[in-house]
Parts: sequence; structure tokens; C-alpha cells
Amino acid sequence: MKKKLFATALLLLTTCTSFTGCHYHTRDNTTMIQTKNRESTTNNYIDMNRVTEYSGTDTGLQLYFEDGTGYYLEVPQRQEGITKVYYIYTPEDFEHLSHALENRNGKIIIEVSNGTVLDSEGNGIDILGNYRHYDMEKFSVGDKVQSVFVYNPKTNFIDDILYRTDTLIE
Repeated sequence: MKKKLFATALLLLTTCTSFTGCHYHTRDNTTMIQTKNRESTTNNYIDMNRVTEYSGTDTGLQLYFEDGTGYYLEVPQRQEGITKVYYIYTPEDFEHLSHALENRNGKIIIEVSNGTVLDSEGNGIDILGNYRHYDMEKFSVGDKVQSVFVYNPKTNFIDDILYRTDTLIE
């Protein structure tokens, strides 16, 4: 249950940042998220590739970074109703996700599924046997990984992913 809460909080974070357009990718493909400081007019950014751990609450996400620092990111609650999260455990779950992706009509679809790293090249499979590729700088052979995909609400293409994050679960 705790893992689902954390994943849901992360999903809310990625949903809000993907939908409102306050994230971007740098030339080296680093994902940055813009934060708002009510006391300053300057823009601040979080490098999401430096997040090593996270924990969620009902109103936000506590992020922990490589250097030992942390940041509490408040997640606006106004996105409720336009987001649908699909946890993939069975072929039927995958069928429901596929149907939703092809008919999303502006809704933000989020997929949460688990997989395993199979070899040192980063090849892996999800729990249904579908191919996945993992970053071998973050993971090792045999690692169990939870993947979260946020799909583009503006299209109905099943491979139009705005954001992906992988987290070690075992």
C-alpha cells in the first residue's frame, strides 16, 4: 500500500508538471522541473535525474537528492478528474490501458508497471513479458523495477510518452 501511495504521489507530480508545461529537457536529456517560490521572481529548477528517493503525502512529494539534501514539492490538487492511473498486473489490465490510450481525448493516462532487468545491456521485461529497456547506470541484472509512464493527453498514439521514470523496488 505504501508503494502505491508513493507511486501515486510521483504520478501526481509528473502529471502536474507534464500537463502544465513546467518541465523541460536539457540538451543532455536531463529532466528539469520548474518550481515556484512565492517570495522570489526568479525561476528555480529541480534536476529530476538527481532524485534518489521520494515519499508522498496527500498534498505533495518529498524529494531526496544525491547530495543528501531534500525538497518538498507541493502538488496542486486541481488536476483531479482528468487523470487516470492504470496499474498493470494482468493481460486484462493491459487491455484496459490500451483502450484508454487509444481513446484518451485530453485525459492524462498514467501507466504503472513492474519489470526485471535481464542482462548487462539493459534489456528487460515487464511482468507480462513485454520488452523494456533500463538504464544500466542505475540498475543491475536481476533488479526489480517499477516504471511509471505519463502519456501525452493531446494525442491517442499508444507510444506517445511525455515522461518516464524507473524506480528500484528490489
